[in-house]
Amino acid sequence: MMPDMERIKVQVGCNEPASEAQIKICNIKLKQNNLPELPVEYTEVLKICNGFSNEDAAVFGVEIKNNNWFKDIAVFNIDYFHGNGANWLILGQDDFFYFIYDAEQKKYYIADRDTLDEECSDSDYMLPLEYILRIE
Repeated sequence: MMPDMERIKVQVGCNEPASEAQIKICNIKLKQNNLPELPVEYTEVLKICNGFSNEDAAVFGVEIKNNNWFKDIAVFNIDYFHGNGANWLILGQDDFFYFIYDAEQKKYYIADRDTLDEECSDSDYMLPLEYILRIE
């Protein structure tokens, strides 16, 4: 297991790992709605923890059904973009920010939910993931 994931799992709620089949189904749904596929490095996170929760923050998982704590990436993004497609995916949220992956720029960032102004970004998912989950 990735060392940072072990540290995060101790601090926040973590859903059961996602399977390869669940990740493939999610990518098919995203592609059918003109949305980018999940980044490969992020699918490795989902295989360890298929969604995270911490107080009012959530990082979404794949193939999540009827669960108040963990939301489904494909369902959330299809609803958010109303099937119109985009170059980015919302991977998580709290009351003020979104955790986003921009497939065009190949970076992860935190953006204000109202204005979509960037708060912080990185080519690696860890900094924005820790930011949205309030990991210290």
